Amino acid sequence: MPDTEITFASGAVTYYGSLRTSVDANGSAPAALLLAGSGPTDRNGDSALLPGDIGTLRHLADVLEQHGFASLRYDKIGSGETALGPYEVEEVGGLGFTTFVDAASAGLDFLAAQPGVDPSQLIVIGHSDGGLVALALATAESESRVRAVGLLEPLSVRLLDLLTTQIHGQLDAVVGAGQLPVELADELRLALADTVESLRTSGTIPDDLPEPLQNAGLVHANAKALAEEDALDPRALAGRLPAGFPVLTSCSAKDIQVQLADVDGLNDALAHTALTPVRMTNANHVLKDVGDRPSTGPDYVEPLPYSAEFTEPFGRWIASL
Repeated sequence: MPDTEITFASGAVTYYGSLRTSVDANGSAPAALLLAGSGPTDRNGDSALLPGDIGTLRHLADVLEQHGFASLRYDKIGSGETALGPYEVEEVGGLGFTTFVDAASAGLDFLAAQPGVDPSQLIVIGHSDGGLVALALATAESESRVRAVGLLEPLSVRLLDLLTTQIHGQLDAVVGAGQLPVELADELRLALADTVESLRTSGTIPDDLPEPLQNAGLVHANAKALAEEDALDPRALAGRLPAGFPVLTSCSAKDIQVQLADVDGLNDALAHTALTPVRMTNANHVLKDVGDRPSTGPDYVEPLPYSAEFTEPFGRWIASL
């Protein structure tokens, strides 16, 4: 079925998206809300930071359609046609992470109300950072209608813990290459630890933060969003899902943004659910098959096939719901 261009509102923002309906013989179909990852990532999974065709969410819509599911995907604020809505650039960080969760809830409302959609058969599928939004949505008291979640290459630890791990890794690399003195690296590590503590206790970022850490996104404009997102622990949210709740997670050895061990920890927190873990060897973060070579990031926009390691078990999971 072709996509239908739609809009829905959340707060002061009009969101632009693509609705795909697929009505079964009974005149009503299950439906999935698709949620993009972090940054300026649009309804298809394409990013303004990496121009080219990524298409992960569009691919998911294709697979869902093959299994009789309607779907809705949309440009979150800061991406695509939605852009910044009525806000200026400097205002967006002040909106906080709840803005993304509220938008997803409004999108689910819109999807449930569509002709041909069975509102009792709604699932939410989040990619990367969208997985945290999916968990937040599924565990909200008002969203008990969500009957399954897919967490694809998901954020699996608290955000500031992940940023700390990533920044420590980058510092280790430049020190090892002789590009940064150990003493300066240690100063940055201490400043980072202080910043994490400040965000977690008061929601603020110190005024004298070194420039390299500001370049990593630790700036005053992002403080509210960082603090709100970090307050959502994926594993704690996972523990709040009902026993026997259908969940699919995916992770890959070649994902350079999500660690297998972190997703394993999330899976442990999901042990009480009806969990389908998908573990891959050759998929990159955007679910494309990179073969025998490592993923480096630019491969996200290469015309590579989507991973059968993911698509096949994902299709079986969809068919089982």
